Amino acid sequence: MSRLRRVGVLLLVVTALSVTTGCTGLPADGPVRTEQIQAQVLDEAPVDFTPGGPERDAEPVEIVRGYLVAMQATPINTSVARRFLTTESSQSWVPEQGTTIYSSETRSLRGSRVRLDLGNVVQLDGRGSWLGKLGDRSYQLEMVREDGQWRIDNPPDRLIIPETHFETRFTQYFLYFFDKAAQVLVPEPVYVPTGAQASTILVAGLLAGPHRELLGVERTFLPARTRLDDISVPVTQDGVVEVPLSDEILDLDGERLSLAFAQLAWTLRQVAGTERLRVTVDGSPLDLPGSGADLSVNGWSEFDPAVSWASQSLFGIRGGRVVTLVGGEERRVSGPFGSLDLRPRRIAVDLAGEQVAATTDEGSVLVAPRSRDVGTDPGLDDVRKVYSGGTDLLAPVWDPYLQLWLLDRTAEGAALSVVRSGFASPVTAPGITGEDVRSLVLSRDGTRLVAEVARGGRERMLLARVQRDPDGGVRRVLPADQVRLGGLDVRTIRDVAWRTPASLALLTAPTQGTSQVVVAKVDGSSTAAESTTDAEIFSGAARELVTSPAIGAPLYIRSPGGQMFALAVNGRWTGAGIRAGIRSPTFVG
Repeated sequence: MSRLRRVGVLLLVVTALSVTTGCTGLPADGPVRTEQIQAQVLDEAPVDFTPGGPERDAEPVEIVRGYLVAMQATPINTSVARRFLTTESSQSWVPEQGTTIYSSETRSLRGSRVRLDLGNVVQLDGRGSWLGKLGDRSYQLEMVREDGQWRIDNPPDRLIIPETHFETRFTQYFLYFFDKAAQVLVPEPVYVPTGAQASTILVAGLLAGPHRELLGVERTFLPARTRLDDISVPVTQDGVVEVPLSDEILDLDGERLSLAFAQLAWTLRQVAGTERLRVTVDGSPLDLPGSGADLSVNGWSEFDPAVSWASQSLFGIRGGRVVTLVGGEERRVSGPFGSLDLRPRRIAVDLAGEQVAATTDEGSVLVAPRSRDVGTDPGLDDVRKVYSGGTDLLAPVWDPYLQLWLLDRTAEGAALSVVRSGFASPVTAPGITGEDVRSLVLSRDGTRLVAEVARGGRERMLLARVQRDPDGGVRRVLPADQVRLGGLDVRTIRDVAWRTPASLALLTAPTQGTSQVVVAKVDGSSTAAESTTDAEIFSGAARELVTSPAIGAPLYIRSPGGQMFALAVNGRWTGAGIRAGIRSPTFVG
């Protein structure tokens, strides 16, 4: 597809059909920042479009043309499109199964069939998840005379829309499910139409639950048979979104009901004009114990996928000691890593900022707390060795369950381990382990593992989902898929970091002596226009990229000489105000 400024998929709900579109924009606080997940929707509603039905005595090719136009109805409605079908196929047609988006189409009559050729096709599943580009696609549409009029007898069970309609009518939203331990919300990108139907389609997506392949990754607290008890989820003029649900929701106790409300609130806060949430059963408001019936959609911040309670401090190594920078002031951390000569090589700090892990030149991984009892000095007995015998260890990664992810670059390829309760266990990650891995990051919700993998003279980003038990322990890492970069010809990736809970910032090398930051959405739906940013190309081969998914987090790069540069609002790289020479700079995680 050419330039998809708005990308989106249709999620068909009752009579409302679903399509797709994605949206990534530049933030107010920095040119490379993608739009925050909770503020993705334009205020203006799309212009209504009601297509006409089939003209009398229209030829087969014209019937197919009218059928394609009818699928562009706004708000989404398939009643007119069904009039171009035979009576039997109209009743059996299930466009809810997915969406096909095309940039060009041609129609040709061959006997009793119309051949429909579509160019540059993108597919989306029935929920609105991005399935990727398929190239060109053809359909052979059987034409049958019914009451003397030509009608289509075998319509594909998909909504078929042009790129122009796709770009202007849809945007990317997120469905929020919980991690398996119910500690943090997990965003799942879908594409639905902007406008009054958005809230209805989003709630229907939540009620459908996680995709089958993600049942070991995430969970929902909305009971399995819960359904919408009306055809729509309206948003009133005073900003109240009213969600009419069937009485299965009454089976939840107060704690689980609060978690279900958290999913609804985080999902519906994305819809423009929504301020408060009201769930009803049989027309009566459902009270959340201790909170009432009308609840702010901006509540439940404790489940923020970016982990709002995480430390905002920047950490690094200077003079063999771990230091932290707070408010422009640099000081050594308390605890062993700030006072003992442990010779850390690469470091990671847990989300709370209380535990430090470090690799050493000897191939070991050490862990120690930042603080201990007042009046006592830290000693070696405060330091735990959790891994030894490493070949070339990348920087460790903490997950939200205080587990440490380690990747060792061995002669046989990447070896992955997870340290839990002081013990390291090997983990297989298909597509990542055994490969030439250059960097590794984990989303703060603990469900997405991303690796930079070099193969065939090109570096790629691979993303794998993580299955866990109810305590957060790792059960399995699913096979990794490539994260597409919107058609950009990126051969060299020097570093990667999470920029939002659902997007990555990549430090790339347009040439050997320059650096550029691009962004990528986790579902691979980024376009070239969305991946590139207003950030200027940095003159120099920057080696490290430092940022976090927290709202307003700065974005730094580190030059080969050890200088730190920050991305300014105007897209320029300026001195970060951090003394040169700091090593392994990192935010928590």
